[in-house]
Amino acid sequence: MTQGTPPLSRLPAGKQRQRRTNQRRWLNRLWSWLITLAGGSVILALFGIFVYLLTEVTPLFKPVSTQPIVVEHSPPAFDITPAPAPAAAATAAGFEVAFSLVEPLQGYLLLAASNGEACLWWQRQPEAGCLQRLSLTDRTVNLTALRWLAGKQSIVSGDSSGQLKQWFFLPDEHGQLRISWIKPFARRNAAIVDIAPEQGRSGFAVLDAAGGVSLFYANLTKPLWQGQAAEYQAATRLQFSQRNEQLWLLGPGEPTALQLDNRHPEISWRTLFQKVWYEGWQQPEYVWQSSGGAELRQGKYSLVPLTIGTLKAAFYAMLVAVPLGILAALYTACFLSEPLRSRLSQLIELLALFPTVIIGFLAAIWLAPALEQHLLALLLFLLLLPLLVLALARLWPRLPKRWQQIPGSGWDLMLLAALLFVTAYLALLGGDTLQQQFFSGSFRFWLNEQGVSYQQRNALVVGLAMGFAVLPIIFSICYDVMSQVPRQLTLGASALGATHWQIVRRVIWPLSLPGVLAAVMLGLGRALGETMIILMATGNAPISNFNLFEGLRSLTATLTIELPEAAVDSSHYRMLFLVAILLFIFTFMANTLADLVRQRLKRNFQRLDT
Repeated sequence: MTQGTPPLSRLPAGKQRQRRTNQRRWLNRLWSWLITLAGGSVILALFGIFVYLLTEVTPLFKPVSTQPIVVEHSPPAFDITPAPAPAAAATAAGFEVAFSLVEPLQGYLLLAASNGEACLWWQRQPEAGCLQRLSLTDRTVNLTALRWLAGKQSIVSGDSSGQLKQWFFLPDEHGQLRISWIKPFARRNAAIVDIAPEQGRSGFAVLDAAGGVSLFYANLTKPLWQGQAAEYQAATRLQFSQRNEQLWLLGPGEPTALQLDNRHPEISWRTLFQKVWYEGWQQPEYVWQSSGGAELRQGKYSLVPLTIGTLKAAFYAMLVAVPLGILAALYTACFLSEPLRSRLSQLIELLALFPTVIIGFLAAIWLAPALEQHLLALLLFLLLLPLLVLALARLWPRLPKRWQQIPGSGWDLMLLAALLFVTAYLALLGGDTLQQQFFSGSFRFWLNEQGVSYQQRNALVVGLAMGFAVLPIIFSICYDVMSQVPRQLTLGASALGATHWQIVRRVIWPLSLPGVLAAVMLGLGRALGETMIILMATGNAPISNFNLFEGLRSLTATLTIELPEAAVDSSHYRMLFLVAILLFIFTFMANTLADLVRQRLKRNFQRLDT
């Protein structure tokens, strides 16, 4: 630069370039800020949603709290004095009756003596005497309390040793009610003085001789709350308010009351994930039943049937979608010629745009009745198809050379399609013939006779329909991964004399395996979150088994069906939020694992490119 010549940056063209560079820099910085803000907003929104779900679920597991309050007026008195036992019943019992309870539906009468001896008497058959004799206590203690719980399907007894026991009225093999011992509750420190049932719930309060007060719920053996105070020692009777918000301790002096915060006693980790023996049931079961009877408003909230139903639907859907999606992608990416490859891949990817509500509708209206009618034919088809494919593979080397050159040209697709139609036709003929000859005309009825329950809308229907919806996702990702294998690797293997199949098996497949696993995990996340197909193609029965021929109830279907009808702040309402958290955890784990596998695949490809 000669003396007196201005720098380039001071020239008009240089200033203009500098201005454009600064503008571009600020624009890039602005876009970077916007992208960061958008990403951070999404993360904060997800975190906020999760925190909101937790705040709605936390009250379910809040411990019971009590607070003494001043009683301004005497509580309404409920007459708990049992009606005198009929003379015929007292005579049949053969002891001095101290306690009597009447079963309201069929007229059974339970009579008990102070030593715990009991007699079950039926008013409709007084001449039969005691239908059942039993002892409600141990021989060394006396019976001190005997009360119905709400709904009059369950009895709680208390004795002088502080032991509490629960009893059910259950039918025997002849349909007659019998008293069955269910479980003991946690022993109290002194003799049981009184048992007070809650109004409309299966909870109860216990007063012992030492002045201890305890709150129990019928499904749990341990107390929800227990207290000890000197002013309770004068109480001789307990009574709940109409809404179970207060517990009155009544005695010869002024009544004492406790304000209770016990809104969700039926919810605990045990009832959510373990079997519970509910009133009226023959044995402990996993039960999801959000609405109880008219008199006994007791929800049954086991998450096991919903979890099993979700995993069951996803498992059978993946059983259909994974092999078909992976093998279709492998054939399309590695064997099919270029003109057909792009067309077929685009066609399969377009299937992902098919509305799931239409798939569920077709599965419920057409597929379920068709499978019910031709179930044996479907099983024969699944058996014959691999056999015919193996036979064709065995026959292929013996065909003329010009026929063996057709793989990838489209003729093999037509050949396989013809093989599918032939197999389906043979399966239909064979299924109808076998049903008439060996299964009395109905394979479904034969399954029922063998103890295998068959429902029209079952997991098989869901697996086929949802597998059809998940297949395009798995195919698309697997196809992209297999197509992106570095070409120099396949050309190098071919130059070394490897056959086409050896290249696929030893080069393309190992490199594509992480991406294939990511595709499977993304498909699993899609299957776990599916709603409409499960809602329409199943009976939505909360069944806790993996029977292929029975229905199911998933987490997503439960949210869709029950959330609009749930009362705000009720146990049912908050349980649905817990269902949403469980579903979020399932899908988050599947998608996170898929992303980790995808990142590993990306690092492997970058290492190969270098």
